[in-house]
Amino acid sequence: MASNPTDDQDVTSDYGESVTTSEFTSLNTTRLLHSYEHGRRYQGVLQGRYGMPNDDAEQLREGVKHRLYSDYILEGKLFIAPVGPSPQKIVDLGTGFGLWALDVAEQYPSARVIGVDLSPIQPNWLPPNLEFRVEDLDDEHRPWTSIYLGADLMHLRFLLPTVRRPELVLRKCLENLKPGGWVEIHDIIPKIFSDDGTADVDHPIHTLYKHIDGPFSNVYGWNLQFPSSAAGVLESLGFVNVTVRRNAIPIGRWHNDPRLREMGVFAQSLLSDWLVTMLVRHETLGLDADEAHKLGQEILDAFNNPRIHAQHDWLDIWAQKPPS
Repeated sequence: MASNPTDDQDVTSDYGESVTTSEFTSLNTTRLLHSYEHGRRYQGVLQGRYGMPNDDAEQLREGVKHRLYSDYILEGKLFIAPVGPSPQKIVDLGTGFGLWALDVAEQYPSARVIGVDLSPIQPNWLPPNLEFRVEDLDDEHRPWTSIYLGADLMHLRFLLPTVRRPELVLRKCLENLKPGGWVEIHDIIPKIFSDDGTADVDHPIHTLYKHIDGPFSNVYGWNLQFPSSAAGVLESLGFVNVTVRRNAIPIGRWHNDPRLREMGVFAQSLLSDWLVTMLVRHETLGLDADEAHKLGQEILDAFNNPRIHAQHDWLDIWAQKPPS
């Protein structure tokens, strides 16, 4: 259930003032605020924002997702954009626990790497070229700080559907990239499909997507459908060399190819943990406890059915700021 706005201001007043008046908010100067609900820990910096937990269980899920992307989908690479061998500044927007930023900082020791997130949950022991910042990226009334200017690469993984103003975030990326710099986006298109007709619009996870797009998004401002239009938004903002790659990732262990079967196991684990995390907040989804339990079981049963050959499109998009 959404919190009373007045109560939100009271709970976060010490932190809220620093967000609106300081040039930036660093982990070294921020009171680490969290809220708790249904036994899970959430960010408490701004109430009614994001809606996913930031606790150890979510960190484990983020770790699996990071490995699936870097080891499998990107085949050992950390990004696809042709940034060049010696980037000087790399920014990870929505860094979460900072796993990608840590790997990039170690691989590119001469680059300044900045990880940005609403939650101050990143590790304290860092490579010397890595720093983390707490920032509300889609606050239309507060400009981004100058530390992001001149970036070679802006990296966004599973961020845009969870912010209220994704177009604003992409416009800020364009403004802060150096001429010829790149933005790279990774997201999932929330639509289950199959090559053989065993999974289609009747897959039960689409019911969950509808509840997220409805009642949940009314509270948190999510837009799960935005990735489908992200490439067009990039072009309209003035990016060039916009490239889109779709990756059909299985859900479950049904695929005959060993590598794709491994990817399917990872994908099923990620989605199963995610749906449990979402359904525990059934009130926000417009469901009662029994409806949430029934929907969750239907989705898990579908995931575990080897006759249902479900897949998701995992989307990779990269685009360049005009060189001049």
